[in-house]
Parts: sequence; structure tokens; C-alpha cells
Amino acid sequence: MPECERCGSELDAKGGGLKDALGLASYDGYECSGCGVLLCSSCYNKRTVELAGAAPDRCPRCDGTLEKR
Repeated sequence: MPECERCGSELDAKGGGLKDALGLASYDGYECSGCGVLLCSSCYNKRTVELAGAAPDRCPRCDGTLEKR
């Protein structure tokens, strides 16, 4: 299972059903389009607070764009 870069927690699959059975389930959180770093929704939201409300849409590792998975 994929893990959050920041806190190390496993990202839960959402959905289920046929997509999950075929291994096509999407996972909760955010992924960097550049290097593939993953952040869980909780850590993404914590970054919003740390960045004083600025959108935390930049990757903490490579400055790429974080997108909802």
C-alpha cells in the first residue's frame, strides 16, 4: 500500500467494488505529478495551516504540483 511521505501512514483505498477487485482503486490523498510523492489528506490540510492559508499545492520534495488522487 502507498504511504504518506510526511507521516508514513498508509493511504486508504476509496471506492471498492469492481475497481478495487481489479486493483484500479484510487487512494485518498494527494500525489506529486513530478516525483510521485504522496501526502495523506490530513498532512495536506496541516500544510495549509503551516503555510498560513496559502494553497499547499507544491510538493515538499521537488516543488512539483500536488494533485488529488
